[in-house]
Amino acid sequence: MITYTFIDASNIIYGTRDEGWRVDLKKLFKYLKERYKSRIVYYFAGVEEGNSKQKRFYELLEKIGYRLILKPVKIYSQTGGKKVKKANCDVDLTFYAMRDKGSFSRGIFLTGDGDFKVLLKYLASQKKKVIVIANGRRTAKEIRVLMGSNFTPMKSLRGIIEYRNKNG
Repeated sequence: MITYTFIDASNIIYGTRDEGWRVDLKKLFKYLKERYKSRIVYYFAGVEEGNSKQKRFYELLEKIGYRLILKPVKIYSQTGGKKVKKANCDVDLTFYAMRDKGSFSRGIFLTGDGDFKVLLKYLASQKKKVIVIANGRRTAKEIRVLMGSNFTPMKSLRGIIEYRNKNG
């Protein structure tokens, strides 16, 4: 079974942070390769111009083996003057999944965003095995219902993929 993985970085990073832990992206990559034999692991995220720390982080992810799809971060003003940073990578993730659908028989999606329901439903109708791994509390109800037993809560993988500070 040929497997491709599509990671909505912000959905996963903020979801685990809300639960009080962080994903070790090296461990996650290893898990996806070993458990699912994923051939390609896409990582969709925003990139801030001039952020050298972020640049080094992305270079490390590339060395690990991730295929990075990066979009410039935009800053939006909300009511009350609060600034919000967003990269809006959903369209990019959808584009790559649709572009590559003839190359994989199983798609692993690390996102709980309800916007992906139409994509996931379509891929399943095309006889693709679709699995979603996401944070339970941040996952849209319609995604959990659609996926049923093919939904895995991120917290169930915490013991395998959690980042642990080597100093403590």
